[in-house]
Amino acid sequence: MNRSMNIKGFLVIIGTILIVFFTLHILMQNDLHRKAEKEEELRTALAKLEEENNYLAGQMDLVGTDDYIAYTAIQNYSYVNRDDIRFEYSNPQALDAYTEAEVRILVEEMAQ
Repeated sequence: MNRSMNIKGFLVIIGTILIVFFTLHILMQNDLHRKAEKEEELRTALAKLEEENNYLAGQMDLVGTDDYIAYTAIQNYSYVNRDDIRFEYSNPQALDAYTEAEVRILVEEMAQ
């Protein structure tokens, strides 16, 4: 009888250890899965940031060049070169009634 009690106690201890082991194993697997998903999200964010960084580095190379300064002056400050023709419309809202193709035709007619 004494021997059977030892075996039952041993089996209970082994069973408890196995339950704890499998519970910890499942918890660690879930944690590992969450961390893998987070890593993938961070890698995607890093790739986007690197792409934006490359674009901005290209913009930094462009800024300060003569072409960029001229483009900015024309677009932002209505700068006109000496040889350019400037069109000023007394009623610019009237152009909204025309399509882009019609405006091109009007400009071509004025140029002739």
